[in-house]
Parts: sequence; structure tokens; C-alpha cells
Amino acid sequence: MPSYRTIAQAVSTEIEPIKKSRFTADASPIQSQAQARDFIASVRKKYPDAGHHCYAWRLQAGDTGWRVSDDGEPGGTAGMPILARIDGQDLCSLVVVVARWFGGTKLGKGGLIRAYGGAAAAALAVAEIIEVRQTIAATISIEYPDHGVVEGIMRSMEITPIHAEYGTGITIQAHVPVEELDLLGDRLRDATSGRATVEKSDR
Repeated sequence: MPSYRTIAQAVSTEIEPIKKSRFTADASPIQSQAQARDFIASVRKKYPDAGHHCYAWRLQAGDTGWRVSDDGEPGGTAGMPILARIDGQDLCSLVVVVARWFGGTKLGKGGLIRAYGGAAAAALAVAEIIEVRQTIAATISIEYPDHGVVEGIMRSMEITPIHAEYGTGITIQAHVPVEELDLLGDRLRDATSGRATVEKSDR
């Protein structure tokens, strides 16, 4: 997946009360399950008096990391409707938490599904949707005389170095768009007569 859609930053909104039950929805971009859990914990802390904190998250495509929680609501009435709204807009790297304060009147399964899904949709409606290029960490090894030409190629491909080490040669760490890793390697090898190398990195 060369790119994916997510939201630009965390958002929070509240929908109109439904039979006196209040619903708020908080959403945030995430890059890991740990970030998702941290955000959920922060929403619980933000609304400690809410009776339910239901959520769904989905990481990037190809990652099995997705979760839903009904947090005490009848099974399938909260987490899955929230996830359905995330998937309905083809979004990922995203967590949505919907908090509910019970208003004294039961909403029934259908009512809960509409309420939780509607609250999630309201949060995504106020969020800025962005497209993010999926990148991979790469180590670029070059010789000193090739530094200028390599820098020019990286700049032309909008690849920004994040770290460089200077020893007998130069080792550059960068995040490279997945679909351009092979192209970068080819261009650098051609421009340096094979002296430059590009390898995937764990950094």
C-alpha cells in the first residue's frame, strides 16, 4: 500500500443527546497499538464519569492490529459500528473512542448501533482527512565525492535525510516512500557508478 488515508490530528465532538443519553466522540491518528491504548486511556481520564468508553481502531492495511470494544454495551452495538464508519471512509492508522452518559431510557440494539456509529461519523466529519505516503526506513551508504549528486537526487525525490554519520564514508538514514525504494537505489547506483547502496533499515 503506497499510501493510506487518515486524519491530520486529534478531534473531539458531541452529537445531539438521544433520549437524554449523551455521546461524545474523540478520534486520533495512531501508528501503533500502544498509541491507540494511550489515547483510549486519555479519553477515559477526560470523561471519568461516562458510563461507557467504546472504541475501535485500525492500523495500516496489512497489519492485523485492529480492535473493537463495546465496554459493557450489548455485544456488537458499539465497537463494530464505530469500526464500520472508519472502514466506510477507507481510513486507517486511526482510533475513535465514543463515550456515553446514560440518560435513563434504553435505546435498544438498533438505537445503540445508530448512536455509536453516528457519533463516530460526526467526529470524522469534522476531522481533516489526509493522504499519507507509506515509507520504509532505509540506510544509504555513499562516498564523500558523491555527496552532492546523492543529495540532489534525494531532494528531487522529496526524500529528507533524518540522520547522517560521517566516517570512512557517509551513512544516511532516511524514510523513503515504499514505492520509490527501488527507484532511489537505481538512480543512486547509476549516478555513482555503483558506489552508493540503499538497504532497508530497522531504524
